[in-house]
Amino acid sequence: MIDLSGTRDLLLHGGQLELGFQRLHHADVKRIFNKLRREPPPQKIQPPRKCRRLNKPQSLESEVIRYASTDCIVWRINLGCNDLGDKMTEYLHLMPESVTDLDVSACGLHTSGIRNICKFMSSNKSILRLIMWGNNINDDGAAYISEMLKKNDTLRELVMFNNCIGIASNGLIKADPLTNKGKVRIAEALRHNSTLQMIAIDCPRLHYFCKAPYLDPSLGLTLPRFDPEVGMAFRNALEESTSAIESIQIGNIVDDPNFHQWETTLQKCESLHSLGSECNALRANKKLMRWRAINALKGRKVIREGNAEEFMATVSTAAHYGVLDAIYYLMRNNIGFIESCK
Repeated sequence: MIDLSGTRDLLLHGGQLELGFQRLHHADVKRIFNKLRREPPPQKIQPPRKCRRLNKPQSLESEVIRYASTDCIVWRINLGCNDLGDKMTEYLHLMPESVTDLDVSACGLHTSGIRNICKFMSSNKSILRLIMWGNNINDDGAAYISEMLKKNDTLRELVMFNNCIGIASNGLIKADPLTNKGKVRIAEALRHNSTLQMIAIDCPRLHYFCKAPYLDPSLGLTLPRFDPEVGMAFRNALEESTSAIESIQIGNIVDDPNFHQWETTLQKCESLHSLGSECNALRANKKLMRWRAINALKGRKVIREGNAEEFMATVSTAAHYGVLDAIYYLMRNNIGFIESCK
C-alpha cells in the first residue's frame, strides 16, 4: 500500500489523474483501476481543483476515489515514471471507459507488456492518445504495434520515442533504439490506418542534443543517422494511402539524403504539416514550407468546400502569420469563387 503522507502530492484536477513519480507497484494500479471502475459517475463536472497535499497517512486508492467521485469524470491517467513492469498491462481492461488519454511512459515495459497494450488497444474504442516513450520497445514490440495500428480506428496520437536507452556495464550511457526494421513495419501499418493523426517514434531533439557542444563525446551516447530506408517507407505509406497523419517524428529528417522528396509528400498529403523538426535547414526550403503552411491552414479543404466565411477566416489567419505563399495559393484557386461573392 502506498503512503502519500508528508511531502508528495496527489494531483487530480479537471479529470486528470496524475500518478507519475509515485513509486507505484502494479498491485496499486490494479486496485485503483478496480475502484475507479466501480464508482458511479458524478452528476455534474465541477471546476478543476488545485493540487492537494496529503497531511496524514492514507491509502493511495482511497484518495484517488474520493476525489474522482466528487470532482469529475477521469479522462486522463498518467502512470509515467513508475517502475511498474509488464504485469501492470494485464489490468488495462479494468480502466474506466471514460479514459481517453493514457500515459505509461518510462514504466519499464518490455515486449510482453507492449504485446498486452497492443492487444488491449486493438479493440479499445475510447483512448485517443497513448504515450509510452522511454520503455524497451524493440522490433518484436514494433510488430505488435504495427498490427494494432491496422485494427484500431480510434487512436489519434501515438508517442513512443526514446526507447531502449540505458546505462552500459561500464557506467557510460548507451543507446540501442528501435531499429530501422521495426520503424519500417510501423510505417507500413499506416497504409491501413485512416484515423491516426500524430506519431512520434524518434525524437529529433534527442539527436540535436547528442551533438557538440551539448554532449561530451566521452559519455558514449551515440545515435544512428537518419536512414533513407525509413524515410522512403513513411513517404510511400503516406502518399499511397488515405492517411490522416498531420505530424510525424521519425528522427532528424533534415539528415535524410532524400530530404527534397518530402516536398512531394507534403503536396500529396494535404493533412500533413509537421515533420518534427523546426531547424534552419528545413525553413530554408521554400517549397516545402509553402506546402506545410497550406496544409496547416487546410487550404485545399477550404477551396473544395467553397464556404465564404471559412475562406476569409483562412486568408486572415495566413495574413496574420505572414504566410504570403499560402495567401497567393488561396486567391489563385478561388478566383471564380471570389468573383461570385462580389
